[in-house]
Amino acid sequence: MNPALQTLLGLALLVAGAVLALGFPEQELGWFRGRPLGLVLAAVGVLDLAEAQWRRR
Repeated sequence: MNPALQTLLGLALLVAGAVLALGFPEQELGWFRGRPLGLVLAAVGVLDLAEAQWRRR
């Protein structure tokens, strides 16, 4: 995957996770609540950003 695209995807996941975790913590989204789903999305976003930085080097 292109590192620039992977960085953009990581940022999008991080922002979406932060919005869910902070803005809608008690909202039910299907089987999930906002805060745990948001934390998982934010963690995946951080890992994606770290991998993009690692691949650039």
